[in-house]
Amino acid sequence: MMKNKPTAVVIGAGASGMASALLLAMHGYEVSLVERAKKTGVTMRGFLKSRIYFDSGVHFVGELSPHGVLSAYLRYLGLESLQCLDFDQDNFETVRFSDGRQYALSVGFEAMVASLCADFPGEKVGICGYMAEVRAAYNASTFHSLQGPLSNPQENQQRWQYSLQAVIAHFTSNPYLQTLLAVPCLYHGVSPCKVSFLQHARVAGSHFNGVRTFSQGGASLVRSFEQRLREENVSLSCGNSVTKIHCDADGNLKNVELDNGECLPGSVVIYTGHPHYLPDMLPENALRPASCRRLHQLYDGMSAHLLYLTGDRHPPALLDKKNLLYCRHDRPLEQAFMPRHNGNEGPFYVMPGPSVLGNSGAHESVDYVAVIPCDATEYHAFYGSGVGKRPAAYRQQKKRRLAELAASMHRALPELATLRMVDGATPLTLQKYLNTPHAGMYGAAHDMTQFNPQPTTRLPGLYLAGQAVTGPGILGAVISAFLACGYPLGHQNLLDGVRICR
Repeated sequence: MMKNKPTAVVIGAGASGMASALLLAMHGYEVSLVERAKKTGVTMRGFLKSRIYFDSGVHFVGELSPHGVLSAYLRYLGLESLQCLDFDQDNFETVRFSDGRQYALSVGFEAMVASLCADFPGEKVGICGYMAEVRAAYNASTFHSLQGPLSNPQENQQRWQYSLQAVIAHFTSNPYLQTLLAVPCLYHGVSPCKVSFLQHARVAGSHFNGVRTFSQGGASLVRSFEQRLREENVSLSCGNSVTKIHCDADGNLKNVELDNGECLPGSVVIYTGHPHYLPDMLPENALRPASCRRLHQLYDGMSAHLLYLTGDRHPPALLDKKNLLYCRHDRPLEQAFMPRHNGNEGPFYVMPGPSVLGNSGAHESVDYVAVIPCDATEYHAFYGSGVGKRPAAYRQQKKRRLAELAASMHRALPELATLRMVDGATPLTLQKYLNTPHAGMYGAAHDMTQFNPQPTTRLPGLYLAGQAVTGPGILGAVISAFLACGYPLGHQNLLDGVRICR
């Protein structure tokens, strides 16, 4: 007689949720994947506006070279047919300051060190020392480097538990160089004075081994995930929210109840949403009161306005296979993360989409996105208004703010005058589509002043994955899935399989 398969429920069908569902199904579980939105991967899919595809959630991806760590994870999951595009290897990112100074950042560890030393010859010792620390901190996590003995990326490694700002200041006092070294804060959304050097290094370090993006945008990654979910017979339930996670009389996980009344069996449950919402789904006393308070009180990282731009088929030189960041020369980068920062004077972070990077000439129009960090509180009066039509006052404010920011960006960067705005997003847009309580672009902040959740919980069989657990982006989300699934499946078993795929 055949033994029944163990059952699992994964809550949330973003990158971490789809990766978790695949891992469990590949290892013999009968898996149900639940997503509150009407489609999987809603923030990675991008959207069409005026017949132009905008890549709303996947702009550039670290460790995506043929031998990159993320590429190995994706191959292990069976996502092998994804075509990728390269940025300018010698100038992946241009950083321009308001006084006209401009610096080009290269792809790769050695290339970045060389270019920084060429621009700041008197800072060579500090540059080499800082970059060596980034590499060491990054490689200390087996899940990020795929090297060495098994380690837990959540372990408190005291060597690097200082703020990024303090570590940078130890190696250099040059304000321009300090800003350049802190630029990856915009990739995780936490101020240099609040993020630990270790957490920052795990984001910045991922760009040493190949910054690329997908030829057909984030939508192609979602399609590949969906195909693999079908192949592994994962049961998908979209457009439904979880109301309760139930246990049996012995305290073991029993099932997950949806808002349509359906109950999905699961001896393993992996939750990948914002941790703020988890306590309300759990049985009474499943978590300690202090743990519930911490999860409820988690605050998000930076919010932002986003401008979706287009132009003709010939990109401005500053955006030809490269990203562009404009910063004030007379203000430290951490001001962009402060309360009441409105973004009117930048930073402006502008990125070309796949149509520009492909440079095939096949597109009549091309896509760019400008991310402008801001404090979300100016929209606080409209929080929670995402169901149905937004209030007229919000729509007017959105229109006014986007126009102001577009005008400010064009004044700061006149070379982008040929780009026009097609659409835009506010912090409330992020709150709606990312389902975050405080409109953070990357969800819960990995801030030294708060305790982000661990993958394991007090409830046996319940695990957490997602950006709040490990870090932002596709790599952070996928690693979080392997970390969570490693508890029921065996971390060493999964890592050995991924290493073979590298």
